[in-house]
Amino acid sequence: MTAERKPLLRSRPTEAPLDVSWRRDGFLGTLRLLWTHLLTSRGLIVSLGFHLILLLIAFVWVISVMKEQRVKQPEFMATGAGGGADGDRARILEHNLQLKKAKATAKTVARITSKNPTSTIALPELPTSKMSDTLNTKTSGASSKGFGGGSGGGIGSGKGIGVGNARNFVGKPVMGAKINATKVAVFLDASRSMARYLDRVEGEIRKQFPDADVFLYSGIWTNVKDDTIIGGLKYKGSTGRTGSAPVRATDPDKLTATGKRIFNQYDANFRTGCIGAWIDIMRSEKHYDGIVIFSDFQDGVTQYRSPKGEKPDSYSTKNSTIVYSDGMRSTLPTDDRKPAEKHWEDELVNAFAGAKSGRGPRLYLFSTQVEPQSIFNRCVLASGGQIKMVEWLRTGGNPPADDEQVTIGKPAAVRALR
Repeated sequence: MTAERKPLLRSRPTEAPLDVSWRRDGFLGTLRLLWTHLLTSRGLIVSLGFHLILLLIAFVWVISVMKEQRVKQPEFMATGAGGGADGDRARILEHNLQLKKAKATAKTVARITSKNPTSTIALPELPTSKMSDTLNTKTSGASSKGFGGGSGGGIGSGKGIGVGNARNFVGKPVMGAKINATKVAVFLDASRSMARYLDRVEGEIRKQFPDADVFLYSGIWTNVKDDTIIGGLKYKGSTGRTGSAPVRATDPDKLTATGKRIFNQYDANFRTGCIGAWIDIMRSEKHYDGIVIFSDFQDGVTQYRSPKGEKPDSYSTKNSTIVYSDGMRSTLPTDDRKPAEKHWEDELVNAFAGAKSGRGPRLYLFSTQVEPQSIFNRCVLASGGQIKMVEWLRTGGNPPADDEQVTIGKPAAVRALR
């Protein structure tokens, strides 16, 4: 049985070698023989088929990429925005056409030169239609109204959407005035004559500005020695002098982080120079865009001239000469200051003038009795703030119903020479 199976196993068919003969089979026969051999080679067929599929996929991908074209914006489009020429797409189309006209005009401009400095050249006149189109294209966006009231960069003939850069806040009503600010610092005169108003005034302010930084010091006086505000930014002398104690002191726990920093750094300056030092330091604090002062403004400004040879680095005015005083109880009839002794006023006014361009705070003054002094009026005018007389607080009443007419700063009356 074993001897009979061996020959059978050896005689199983195997892949015979390819026998090609050009002379015997001819050209066509040879090709037919080769094709038959390829079809019987299954591994080669599978490999060729797989590579063919890969080539087809690559070919289709390349063709699809090459056919991608940028969609050209049509010269005319029927819009569904409504409004005819006022529709959004109509305005965009008009703007694009104007840009094309401007580019066409720019390309046709020729350069004219002259080698002779004395020669005369008659320049051709530009068509008025092209000139007007170019100007309208450049100015249409600039004249659009923006959010916040600034100058916007919009599309269209003055009605586009722009982004403004002006800080046009809606004024918040406080005791009859409108305060246009978001972060305010407040100075309350905490002298004995003003004690009965403090709680109500602070409450009125915190209704609109809950995070206001409120500072309380006794009095409303400003002392200037030569050209330096005592206790102010340029003051290099000693500090810590106090006048009469305030009926209420500044509460650091109610201050913001910025307020606490200022209080810890300058409290001695404020006690030395009162409102003069306070306003001179606060004008340079970028955190606040509004400064509020409440007082009766009786004390005013007093300026001294140091004796020759004395260094102006002390708050002592024992041997100094008074050259200016505008307080309610002042007996000095004239302003004897030299021009160099008034530079401090110009610095204050210029600092508050930056409020109109967002580089400084607006100033708001509330007085129960006397109109604020001349320098404060000038600062209010420069900043675009307000002055409000609140005599009605004396009776514990409320602002009059028609109390919308705010008093903008005006120069204080100058006393005649006695």
